[in-house]
Amino acid sequence: MKSTIIPFDYNGNEISFNTDGWINATEIARPFGKRPVDWLKQDETRQYLKILGEVLNCDPESLLETRRGRHHGGTWLHPKLGVRFAQWLDVRFAVWCDFQIDSILHGDLGARQQFENASKALDHRKDLASLQGKGLAAWRWQKPTLENRVEYWREQLQLQLTLDA
Repeated sequence: MKSTIIPFDYNGNEISFNTDGWINATEIARPFGKRPVDWLKQDETRQYLKILGEVLNCDPESLLETRRGRHHGGTWLHPKLGVRFAQWLDVRFAVWCDFQIDSILHGDLGARQQFENASKALDHRKDLASLQGKGLAAWRWQKPTLENRVEYWREQLQLQLTLDA
C-alpha cells in the first residue's frame, strides 16, 4: 500500500485516506474513544475478514496494514473494511466514510491524477536534491512552487469530494 495520503476533515478531526481508498483506522477511532484492536478481536469481525478474504481471493491479513510512525502511523484498512469499521464507531460517520471512499475510487480522475502527478514531482525533486549538493540551491527555489502545486490539487480534490458528498 504505497499511495499518497489525502487528509479530510470530519467534525474538526483529521481523517486520512490514501488514493487507493484505504483508511487510517487508528486515527479515526481516536475521537470516538475506541481502538482498532478491540474491533479486530470481535468474532463477527474475524468472520467478516475471513469471508472477505475468500471473496477477494486473498489472505485476510493483506486487508490490514500496520505502519509505524507518528505521522500517519497506525492500522490501515482496505476500502471494503473501512465502512464496516466506521459503522462500529458511529453510523453517521460510516455514511460519510462511504461517500469519501466512493469519491476517491470513482471520482474525477483529472483532479486525482493532477494531485498524484504533483505529489510525484515533489517527491522526485526531493530525492534529486538529496543526491546533489548543487541541486540544493535550485531546490530552495523550486520547493515552494512544487509544494503550492501539491496543496492546490489537494484542495481541488478535497473540494470535489466534499461537493460530491
